[in-house]
Amino acid sequence: MKNSIYLFSLLMIFQLGFSSCGQKANSSNSTSKNTPESIRVMTYNVHHANPPEEDDVIDLDAIAQVIRESKADLVAVQELDSVAKRSLNVFQLESLAQKLDMNYHYFSAIPFQGGAYGVGILSRFPISSPQRIALPEYEDKDVEDRVLGVVSVKLPNQKSIYFACTHWDVVHEENRLLQAESTIQLAEQLDAPIIIGGDFNARTDSKPMKMLRQVFTDASKEFAPTIPTINPNRKIDHILYAPEKAFQLKTEEVIEDELAQKASDHLPFIVELQVAN
Repeated sequence: MKNSIYLFSLLMIFQLGFSSCGQKANSSNSTSKNTPESIRVMTYNVHHANPPEEDDVIDLDAIAQVIRESKADLVAVQELDSVAKRSLNVFQLESLAQKLDMNYHYFSAIPFQGGAYGVGILSRFPISSPQRIALPEYEDKDVEDRVLGVVSVKLPNQKSIYFACTHWDVVHEENRLLQAESTIQLAEQLDAPIIIGGDFNARTDSKPMKMLRQVFTDASKEFAPTIPTINPNRKIDHILYAPEKAFQLKTEEVIEDELAQKASDHLPFIVELQVAN
């Protein structure tokens, strides 16, 4: 088994060259438009800012506008290019962070077109202690490597939580089950509550998601579909948290306005969570 489970703790080491971050100068005083007791959390597969109907177009402004209008405090972002040729050699997450005045951390999954391709985190609150975890996969499955990125977040009430972003294997459920097990192991090792958002490439009732919900609570009761962007028919973009008593779901929404339908091939999913005292 490639990156086998028993090596999981070793893979939690932060690796230079695979991870990049940025903190706002005034991040210690960062505030949200929401109350300190609640936070708005989004997961968004941005398809490297390429509108699916326009093959050669990169539109980071559209992605930024979708996030801005959502008033999200924390965003788990998937399918990000970092200085790759097809996206004009732009560090996409850094550009989004600058447009949105947010802190960020990028986690590379694979080298790609002279740069990298991976996932990232945007935060209105200070972030620290990044961890890049290479997710396991079976050696006989010729698939794209996947990662789980985690940061510590200090909320306005000075409480610390962890926020994670991931993008699981799109082809093999066997790999997704391994990746679910690794995610559970992470949650069990942490010393504070965790929220995770991502494109899990798994429906709500799938075996990998059922495995996750043995430890995590699903931040959805409606399970509205997130893909495709027009007439969506399945939900593979999820937000979950642990432990159950750490948060309470207040609101949830799959954003389906005209801009969101055009900007990516996934619809963004956003929730508001009450933070327990």
